[in-house]
Amino acid sequence: MWIIKTEHQRNEDGGTVALELESDDKLLDVNVRWDGCMEIHVYSITEENRQLKDTFHTCDIKGFIDALHSLDRVCQDYFGEGSYWERTEDHF
Repeated sequence: MWIIKTEHQRNEDGGTVALELESDDKLLDVNVRWDGCMEIHVYSITEENRQLKDTFHTCDIKGFIDALHSLDRVCQDYFGEGSYWERTEDHF
């Protein structure tokens, strides 16, 4: 799913300090650093072009994912049967 576009390395020991990644569908690209901070770019792709729609910056991707999972569960409970949110809990 992810294509590594660029790998940034430390001069001292050659360790990786950052990656520039792009999803294979080109809807996301991410600049992620060794310390966990990242910038996520969300695109819209049309026949005419690829346009940046949103940018998220976080230094706690795991917390951000947990918050999104929690939001998803609230929406499932609230909207329920017959909505976009209807599905089994195993659907992650």
